[in-house]
Amino acid sequence: MMRRFGTFGFVAGFSVGFGLIAGTPLQAEDFELTLPVDCTLGKDCFVQNYVDIDPTSAVLTASCDQAGYDGHKGTDLRVLNTSKSTDVVASAPGVVKGVRDEMPDRLVLTEDDRKQVGGKECGNGVVIAHDDGWETQYCHLQLGSVTVKPGQSVERGAKLGRVGYSGFAAFPHVHLSVRKNGQMIDPFLGTEDNARSRLETCQSDGRGTLQYEDALWQSDVNGLLTDGKGKIIETGFADAPVKSVDVERDTVKSPSAGSSALVYFARLINVRKGDRIALRLVGPQGVLAETDGKPIERQKAQWVAFAGRKLKQESWPAGNYVGTAMLIRDGEIIQQETSVLSL
Repeated sequence: MMRRFGTFGFVAGFSVGFGLIAGTPLQAEDFELTLPVDCTLGKDCFVQNYVDIDPTSAVLTASCDQAGYDGHKGTDLRVLNTSKSTDVVASAPGVVKGVRDEMPDRLVLTEDDRKQVGGKECGNGVVIAHDDGWETQYCHLQLGSVTVKPGQSVERGAKLGRVGYSGFAAFPHVHLSVRKNGQMIDPFLGTEDNARSRLETCQSDGRGTLQYEDALWQSDVNGLLTDGKGKIIETGFADAPVKSVDVERDTVKSPSAGSSALVYFARLINVRKGDRIALRLVGPQGVLAETDGKPIERQKAQWVAFAGRKLKQESWPAGNYVGTAMLIRDGEIIQQETSVLSL
């Protein structure tokens, strides 16, 4: 969750005007990016938001999806919740242009929270200058985790800090912005011209064939786009109805044999309009709860679905409880996950 913003403004800990303090950008024949986080994509980190290539109030990403929000100028790679983190690393070699490491990690959930970070929406972060006018910016780093200084040369993969949720962040993640001569570039498209062309294709036929040869990623581009098509990122059990903020803060309480309720939940990102989340909870004595789910009314960046039953006896029978979650689109199951709880 971030609004449009460019390079950091001048604040404590940053170089005036972002001039280089020492050294020059490292040379490279071609500008290529690796992931800005040290994690396994799809397992312990996920792409939550992509660049919005539509200049209007509508939202369109490189894959013609809506996995982002109006004016978003970067790629957001998230970890599961606020109790998790991982290293933020340089996506390409270069020279550190500026840093900030003074803002607390605090989820932005209210308008007052948003006002608290006004003018410093990027939170703690790093800007790196690269060869030939390229620049990368890493936002929302964990307070006290930044390990580099202005003027320092860094290699690809060098640690810059840790994933956090400082600044304008509703979930723990790193926001990677890419610029060429000051202009925002979608790393999945590589140039401003490609972005304009892709926008026309998305608006005319809704899909088209995305050509990846100009993408800046060294990684498999298809793999990076998968999360934008909708994904179950977590399933589990709780002792009460589940709220999204509780899952985000990792405060969901696991049930015990004496819990007043037994709930199975699924957490998803980038759910599309019309999607359904079907849940089924089976215990030692049969089905406890089951739902096909109502169609989602509009695109949802995050969604938590749950089903369960209240305790009607002294305790829950001993044995295994199996929860199954299915993401259903246009009548087809596009993902299914299963979890087991032993009581």
